[in-house]
Amino acid sequence: MRRVSVVLVGPNNSGNVGAVARVMANFGFSKLILVDPRCSIDDEARNRAKHAQIILNKIKYMSFSEVLESHDVCVATTGIRCADYNVVRSPIVLKDAVPKINSLKGSVALIFGREDSGLSNDELRLSDFVITIPTSNKYNVLNLSQAVGIVLYALASETFKQEIDDVHKQASKREKDELLSQIDRIIKFTKFRTPDEKKTQELVWKKIVGKATPTKREAFAVIGFLKKIKK
Repeated sequence: MRRVSVVLVGPNNSGNVGAVARVMANFGFSKLILVDPRCSIDDEARNRAKHAQIILNKIKYMSFSEVLESHDVCVATTGIRCADYNVVRSPIVLKDAVPKINSLKGSVALIFGREDSGLSNDELRLSDFVITIPTSNKYNVLNLSQAVGIVLYALASETFKQEIDDVHKQASKREKDELLSQIDRIIKFTKFRTPDEKKTQELVWKKIVGKATPTKREAFAVIGFLKKIKK
């Protein structure tokens, strides 16, 4: 995620800056930029950042115009919902924006606004496009670090999913078929009151295995267990 920078405009709570650094580290992001901060990197920020001190140590301070000039694409965020005629605040929902952002080749700035007022209309207008996180109409304002965390999770989830899948490989069709074969052999030697009961068991187990998403290790463990039962 080296090409993506998190930009906080006018943060006034040092604890939020620290929490943002922590959640950035959680999802593999490292570039943090502050624009016109109203707080310093104090003990509260350090404490909230936990093991993400390196991100705080490497914070860059820029003006809003410098952020625009130094990034190929600037993506603004808003939690304020307006009528359709307000073109400036016509956002893309986060879920729909993720493929677009992840497909960008150049440097990207994810811009988050002030805790109390968000980004101004002028700041939104200067950005390339605006995204929003769907929330309840009853309370649609997220804490700054929560908003950053949700956006970064959405962007990073595909990468991390692939890493998890590489470690915990899913059972193949062949392995599932072997699992069903072992179950069918046990059903074959089990007494049922009627042939229909036997067919029901065969169908139920086929459905269960079909819906399940066992890993290779889990499938092999169950197959081994069923072989012991059969013996």
